[in-house]
Amino acid sequence: MLKERLLTALFAGAAVLAGLWFLNTAGVGILLGAVTLLAAFEWSGLVTRRPAARLAFPALAALLGWASLLLPLSAVMAVAILWWVWAAGEVFVFRDRVSPVWRHAPVKYLSGFLVLVPAWRGCVALKAQDPLHPALLIWLLAMVWTADSVAYFAGRAFGRRRLAPLVSPGKTVEGALAGVAGAAIIGGIGASWLGVVGLSAGRGALLGVAVAMASIVGDLLESKAKRLAAVKDSGHLLPGHGGILDRIDALTAAVPLFVWTMRYLGVR
Repeated sequence: MLKERLLTALFAGAAVLAGLWFLNTAGVGILLGAVTLLAAFEWSGLVTRRPAARLAFPALAALLGWASLLLPLSAVMAVAILWWVWAAGEVFVFRDRVSPVWRHAPVKYLSGFLVLVPAWRGCVALKAQDPLHPALLIWLLAMVWTADSVAYFAGRAFGRRRLAPLVSPGKTVEGALAGVAGAAIIGGIGASWLGVVGLSAGRGALLGVAVAMASIVGDLLESKAKRLAAVKDSGHLLPGHGGILDRIDALTAAVPLFVWTMRYLGVR
């Protein structure tokens, strides 16, 4: 199982990085749009089993994605960040139950749009900032992937205390802390290497911590959605990993925070 997981991560990661590097902004938008639509189809499966509704959800997500291009990027990211603050409460305050708001299917559908559409919009914006060398986007991916990978292996080796036992029994406090530390290192290295104005290595490390913490919320929210739908994985497209949504859940929460930070620093 671990070998299958590693091979899938290696090939999928290499394919994504190659696409981000060699495709132009429109091509990356289409590539990530396809990934987002697959994830949207999986999200709809966590809410309903009706075929018509499952197909309608990705179609509406595509429409909202196009509409988001007509809105100011900062506004889209700000709305997403506010929603993720609420989502953090959903995950940690209502750890063993569903909040009164999230009991309703329309709210779950809306949550899916807020998870996926701003993340797609933010990634496309990061690519557009430097179409030939999308260093910021790759830096973000490196922080999120490092946090996830370090947390997984550290949790298996040293994990004792469950982070959210009723939502995601496999995640541990020790693994999460190790993942945050790993992302902080990548954050500091990336800040020094990229030379972003106003972002020293120390501040880059703090950004890595914030990105990792956001990614944990994204991971746990999707885990809770799966728990409520009584499924283990969102899909079966990725051997050893489950579905597309299972692989991008952490990224969806990290993108708005990262993009908003770059805008705040004046990185256009």
